[in-house]
This record gives sequence, structure tokens and C-alpha cells, in this order.
Amino acid sequence: MRLVTFDCEVFAHDWLVVFKDKESGRYTVVHNDNEELKQCINDDTIYFSFNGKHYDQFIIKAIAAGFTPEEVKAVNDYIVGGGQGWECPMLKDFYFRFNNVDIKDDMQMGLSLKAIEGNLGLSVEESTVPFDIDRALTEDELKETAKYCMHDVDTTEKLVELRKDYLKTKLNLGKRAGIPEIKALGATNAKLTAMMLRAERKEWNDGRNYVYPENLDLSVIPKSVLDFFETIHDLSIPDEQLFKTSFEIEIGGMPCKYAWGGVHGSLMGYYEETTEDRVIQNRDVSSLYPSLIEIYNYLSRNVPDPELFYAIKRDRIQAKHNGDKQTAKDLKLPLNTVSGAQENRYNDLYDPLPTRSLRISGQLFLTVLTMRLLNACKTIRLLNLNTDGLMYSIDKSELAFVDEIVHAWEAETKFELEVDDIQRVWIKDVNNLLIIKTNGEVKTVGGYLNYGVSVKGAWAINNNMVIVKKALIEYFVHGTPVEDTINDCDDIFQFQIIAKAGAKYREVYHLVDGEPVPVQKVNRVYATADKRYGKLFKVKAENNSTAKIEMLPEHCIIDNDNHLTIVEVDKQFYIDMAKKRVNDFLGIKPEKKKAIRRNKSMATTKSKNIYERLMCVRDEFAKIGIEKNGKNMQLTSKFFTLDDIVNKSRNLFHENRILPLDGFTKETATLTLLDVDNPGEKIIFEIPMREYLGNAAVTPVQAMGATVTYYRRYLYSLALDLAEKDELEEGFNHVAPERKAPAAPAQRQEVKAELTAPTDKATTLQIKGLKSVLKKLKDADPTKEEMIAQIAVQTKGFTEISKSDCEALITRITTMLEGSNE
Repeated sequence: MRLVTFDCEVFAHDWLVVFKDKESGRYTVVHNDNEELKQCINDDTIYFSFNGKHYDQFIIKAIAAGFTPEEVKAVNDYIVGGGQGWECPMLKDFYFRFNNVDIKDDMQMGLSLKAIEGNLGLSVEESTVPFDIDRALTEDELKETAKYCMHDVDTTEKLVELRKDYLKTKLNLGKRAGIPEIKALGATNAKLTAMMLRAERKEWNDGRNYVYPENLDLSVIPKSVLDFFETIHDLSIPDEQLFKTSFEIEIGGMPCKYAWGGVHGSLMGYYEETTEDRVIQNRDVSSLYPSLIEIYNYLSRNVPDPELFYAIKRDRIQAKHNGDKQTAKDLKLPLNTVSGAQENRYNDLYDPLPTRSLRISGQLFLTVLTMRLLNACKTIRLLNLNTDGLMYSIDKSELAFVDEIVHAWEAETKFELEVDDIQRVWIKDVNNLLIIKTNGEVKTVGGYLNYGVSVKGAWAINNNMVIVKKALIEYFVHGTPVEDTINDCDDIFQFQIIAKAGAKYREVYHLVDGEPVPVQKVNRVYATADKRYGKLFKVKAENNSTAKIEMLPEHCIIDNDNHLTIVEVDKQFYIDMAKKRVNDFLGIKPEKKKAIRRNKSMATTKSKNIYERLMCVRDEFAKIGIEKNGKNMQLTSKFFTLDDIVNKSRNLFHENRILPLDGFTKETATLTLLDVDNPGEKIIFEIPMREYLGNAAVTPVQAMGATVTYYRRYLYSLALDLAEKDELEEGFNHVAPERKAPAAPAQRQEVKAELTAPTDKATTLQIKGLKSVLKKLKDADPTKEEMIAQIAVQTKGFTEISKSDCEALITRITTMLEGSNE
């Protein structure tokens, strides 16, 4: 079949779809032409998208339904706002199907296309055309949008190529089970596994009726471990609480954690190598979960014929024996997927009891083996324990005891253990290990060492600071100084850091010359010696709180379109990072220098009293020159928001050894500036609590939050001597004429009747309408909470507002909700 990749972009009055034919490499750009779009869709083509299952296919469906650009935008907003496309009311009466395959299926959660582009070394520069633009796009804007859309389509096509083995396996499994190609390709691994096993969904309510296997030797398992797993029978503990619990214990001198998904334990900062008298071994259970399912009947009871599963397991063993690598690889997918599918409540295999049973029993069987070895062998040292195996070192004189215990355990459990002989091992923690086997093979585990594409489990890619990971491996395996590996490398992409801010963050900014510069949410950065450039910060949409993006150099330079060269990279940062990580593996902790810096800071401030230090804070704060980012309720004037003030003053208070503490009673709001070095010295700012914003928010908690936000702003303004013209009254009484949002006829008649009342005071209906739109605004944009608080205070809790002002406010806020660019 013909293969095409595609991507959709939607604006207020424009939509754009780009198709790319894999064979010819030709692009087709469709703009606001519903009929042309439908002509691009046919049954003989497979259409690959990234996240198309949750977004693009519904945009295509809306276009095919003949929707106007504005209606397509409404569908877009419904999905982007958190709605599920298949539940969109506008689409419910229209059926349109095409061969859409989402290449994002079975990928690591949270992996965006931009992040993938960054890790692949591609440009991550985004279009400058804003998606909230409230007019039709110009010709230049359409060309720019098409250009960046083509770039995303190219990346999607590259992903199809990178995941061709995954797609081939799906096709082969579909063919084995008689599932049509498109259906097999369009299904997730879990969904495809359920179809192969012909699972029929049933409801079960016995998910906590766990029973120990008859051959499980409970006598050697620590009682505290059994007590932890016994809590599954305590029905007074809700599922959502129980299955988040874990239990920590020391076994054989090694810290371990048991949880409902598995057990993990490890020495930390540890190194050992095989000697003439001592060996290191790792033993893993071969195919633990598939074996548990078969031997202990832990297959979902939704599978009508368990022989379907057992046949897959037998056929894979036969394929491995015959040297049929493709079939063996194909059949490994459903065998390894079934246990996870059984605990997915949206999958037809969902059956909690056997799933929980196999996870508990698997941990306990491994615990039996571990305890028997520890009890019988005097020289054994436990190095690592996980859900399906363990690593240990032991004197060669006791190897016979180990083999005897292992063989007895295998006969008892019907499991098969695979052994690796290890020459050297470095262990940072349970998640990061470097192993050199006696045959010379190097095995790396964890984010400190692994890079590139990972196909084990969910598909993932990570090419962050590759040079640091290579430097660590070269150092441990060959003894190469990390400086040599890093200084000898001139490939700039090995130094890149992909800095991401997740969906809960509204914006990202980069400090340049001490000033915040707005940037993208996904950026390629490098360490630089140019101190003009600072770190990247992310701003949370919910409350405007700011945080540094993790793991970045103190001085970053952004290169989203790949124009920098290696000479602009500060290699010393990567050398220092590599040395720190070497020490992490060796258990060497850095010297603590904080106390020295603190004492130095104390020496510079000790001679000044708290009033002198407050004067310093005020002087420095005035030099910063913060901008007004808050808007009053009519959006005709601006004010300093609490975030403007607090975020810029926090470091100044810290540097001057002053701790701001705010407090509230029913009568007063206070801000106490406490002398950190002499807590008896303080300055108190106090204002009366004349208004409680009880009607300003949706819930009592939000009301309290709005009140606190409002009064904190004025307290900090007093403390910092921040002068601000009170433009609220002017803005309230003067409303610029605006286009009013349309309302339903019945609502307009009701409003008209209320407006005939003899007093000019807003009616109950108007105030109710105002509160309603404010609630919607707060839900849609939590950053507007302070503006809502301003409205509540000015109107004395919505009790003093005129008809005209109330109507103007409703219109203004409704316009904002409809996507105005105000």
C-alpha cells in the first residue's frame, strides 16, 4: 500500500494540512479547501501521523464533514482543552474513516515530536505565527506555517523508518491471528495482544483475593515482607491507597524496596571485580512473567482459550531453536505485553487478580532464592536484587553450594535461571550500573550511561549530553580520563541538552543579561562560558510559580536551528559533570561548601541592622524596574502582580538575610520581615482585612486563595516601597466600546426585562451572569485569579456595581473566553 505522512495546523479562520508521499517525496498542502482534502484520502493508502489518534484524525473528520474553518477551530479547541475527540458533540453524528496509523503508539509517555526532533539533531525552531491569532492568516504566515508543518511531517516519516521493525512485527502478528493489516498497524501492542488472544471483556470484583502458591516456601521469607503483602486482604484500605504503598527492608546488608509492581534493591556507590578467589555472578529468570502466567495460571480469565497463549510461547521457543530470529522476535511482543495489558482497565484483557498475583508471587519466589543463598553461604555478598533476578559475589569455594541451591529452586518453581559471569561491576544505585562480563561484553544500565534509541518496552530516545555518558564508559572500561574523551570530541550534537517544559507549564523564558527573554517550550541548549546567558525557567499555568528547568548549566546558550559551532561550547561544564558522575559511581560525595558561603554572607550583613538591610533591598528592587503584567477588570490599565513583586524580591531578601513571613487573621493581614541572624529583630507591616473575597472564586478554598493573593500584593508593595497609581477606579468607570459577544435570544430577553428595573444597580440576574463568566475564565486561565480578585474588591463582593458596568464586564470576559487577543 502507498504510505503517506501528514500533519494538521488549525487557526481561528484557517486550517492547513500537509501530506507527504513516501515514495515520491512530494508534498501536498491543502488550505481551507474541504473538497481537495477529501480527494487526498483513499482506501489504498496508509496515513501515518504523530498523535493523530487523539488529534489529527478528528481534524480531518471535521474537514471531511464540510465544517467551516471556524467550526474546525471549535473542534480543535475542544480537544486542546482536554476533551476526547470521539466525544466531541460536533462530530457525533458524522462518520468518516480512513487508514490512520499513529506512530506515537507504544512510545514513552510525554515524548513530544519537538523533543524527538531535538534528540535526532534536527531543527526544533518553531513557527513565529501564534496559534491564538484572531484574524485570517496572511500569505506570508501561511507559507511559514506550511514550512514548519512540512518539517514535522518529515520527522514523522523519519520515525516510521526508525520504527519499521516494530511495524513489521505488528503486520506479522496480525497475519498470524487473521487480523487485517490496517487494524493491526493501528492497534497498540496491548490492544493487538488482546485481539490475538480473542479476549472478551468481563467485570471482576475479586482483585484482592490473592492466594500464595502451594510450593512457595513461606518459612524463609522475612515476616515483615509477608506482612506487607498481607495488607492486600485488608479491604478497609482503598485500592487507590493500597497499591501506592511500598515497604523498605535491609536484606543481606543491602537496602531493598518491595512494592506491588516489583522489588528493587542495590548497594550504592560500589565497585567490585573478580579475583582468583572470588567471583561475581548475575542470575535472571528466563521470561519470568510469561512463565508465571503459564505455570501458575495467571492468564486473564477474559481469554476464552488459554491454549492461544501457550501456543505463542511454544512457537517462540521452537523459532529460537530453528534460528528463525524474526518469528522469535515477533512472538516475544505479545508474551511480554500480556501482563501489562491485564492491568489496563481499558483493555479487554483487564483482570486484576491474576495480574496482581503474578507480580506478588514473582517477588516472593525470588526472595526465597535470595534468602536460601544468604542462609547457606557464609561468603556471599548481595549486590543487586530486582523483580526477575539477583547479582552477588562469593568465594569460589562456595560455588558448589550456590549451584545446588539454584538447581533445587528451579526444580521446585519450574523456572529457569540464566547466569552471567562478571569480571567487573560499578553500581551507582539500583537504576545505574556498568558491567563488564568475563567474555568482554560491556552492559550499561540507566540514564547515567545509556543514550540513543531504546526499543525495550516503550520506544524512547535520549541524546542528552551523550559526550558525558561516553566519557564515563571510556573511563570505567578503558581508564581513559574524562578530559581526553570530551576534549577530543568536536561533534557539537554530543554536547546538546534538550530542555523541555511539560504541558502544565504556560511559558518558558531565558535569562539574558539578567532579563527574561521568552523562548519555546522545547529548546536545544549548550553550556557556554559567556556569562551574559543564564538558565531557562518555566512558568506554571496554574499559579504562575516559576522553577528552573532541571539539569541545565548555569550559563546556557540556545541553538534551535543548529547554527553554533563547537568553539562556542564550554567543554569544562561537561568535564565537571562527568567527574561528578564518576564520583557518584564510586560513592565519593562532594565537599560541602554551603556553610562557608553562608558565613561569608553573614560577615557582610552582620554589621547592618534590619532597617539598613531593608533599605538595601528597596534600593536594589527599584533598580530592577519590574513591569506591570496584571490587567484590571476592564483591561484598560495594568498593575503589578504578586508574581511580579515576589519573584523579583525573593533573592534580594535572601541575600540580605531577611525572611518575609505573612500571616492573616479575620481582622488583619501582616507581613513580618524577620532578621535571620537575630530573630528577635523584626519589622511588621499590617493592613486591616476589610474585604473577604467570598464571592470572587468558585469554591471557599479559591475564595481564600484570592483573598490572600490580593492582600499579599499590597503588603509586599508596602515593604518594598513600591509606588503604584491606583488606576482601578478609572478603569472601572471608563469602558471602551467593544463588540459584544452573541447570546442566546432567550437569555437576551431575560436580561432586557431585568434592565427595565427602576434602579441603576445591577440586577441579580446580571450579577449571576457575571459570576458565571468569571468562573469560566478562572477554569480556562488560572492566571486570571488576581484580576478576578480585583473585580470582587472593587465591587465589594459583587454587591455594588451598575447595570452598564456589569453588562460591559460580561461582554468583555465573554470575548476573552471566545479567544480574543486582548
